[in-house]
Amino acid sequence: MELYDAIFYRKSTRKYSNKKVKEGLLEEVKNACSQITYLNKELEIKAHVVDRGHLVHFLMGKKCKVKAPHYIIVTSNKGNDYLQNIGFAMEEVVLKLTTLGLATCWLECNIKREDILEFVQLKDSDEEKNDTIVESEEKNEESKNVNLEQPYSIIAFGYPDEDEKLFRTNKDVDRKRISHVCRKLDKNLEKIVEALRWAPSVKNSQPWILYNNSNMVHLYEEKQKKNIKDNKISMGIALRHFDIACNKFGLEVDYSKIEDRKSTRLNSSHITISYAVFCLKKK
Repeated sequence: MELYDAIFYRKSTRKYSNKKVKEGLLEEVKNACSQITYLNKELEIKAHVVDRGHLVHFLMGKKCKVKAPHYIIVTSNKGNDYLQNIGFAMEEVVLKLTTLGLATCWLECNIKREDILEFVQLKDSDEEKNDTIVESEEKNEESKNVNLEQPYSIIAFGYPDEDEKLFRTNKDVDRKRISHVCRKLDKNLEKIVEALRWAPSVKNSQPWILYNNSNMVHLYEEKQKKNIKDNKISMGIALRHFDIACNKFGLEVDYSKIEDRKSTRLNSSHITISYAVFCLKKK
């Protein structure tokens, strides 16, 4: 199964078997986590495989709604679009795990940095480059917090419970129609947007809107009536689906973050935020 196919077969699994993933397969998961890619190269996003799931159960307590034998804790420093980049980086891993026959589920992160130091190796703040000039203690402390690795997302994985199916069988997925997701869609992009449309999102909010203009596609985040935590991670997940589909159908993609003043042309009832622009060229 290719990553593109996994987009349509993968589903969020919330009930897991206690059976642990075999060592050989677990190594493949760790290998996938060690090769993550994302757009902002100034970030330091890392995916830490926790094979002893009970450690996460203990830390999350009653907030641990999904109990799996294994987890991936995703850490990053704070930088431009760090949450979007986390979604972009880790959705590829999630789809790779799907191709390996493993169930997955994105979870809200309710643990702190100090909670995981005993079993996750994080870069110490003292390893940051020492500035020769410190303007003030307050400014230095603020800079330290920005550069510090913090956990921002958790992904559960393992084998599904015997009552759970590994793959999605119902093709009538609960998603917005393409006509709602994209304005002025080029027919050549229908398969690309269809893959994006299937992206999972927090509370199935589906906050993405695309505007097709010439050889460019503008992606916007639609603000929700209620502030949904981790919506920006959902945006990054959708972006990865877009990227995988472009690669599948031979479209070369250049990504650039710009401030777009044409957002008012969307005529949306909600405020939209310019997120990124993709320049499309045939390979």
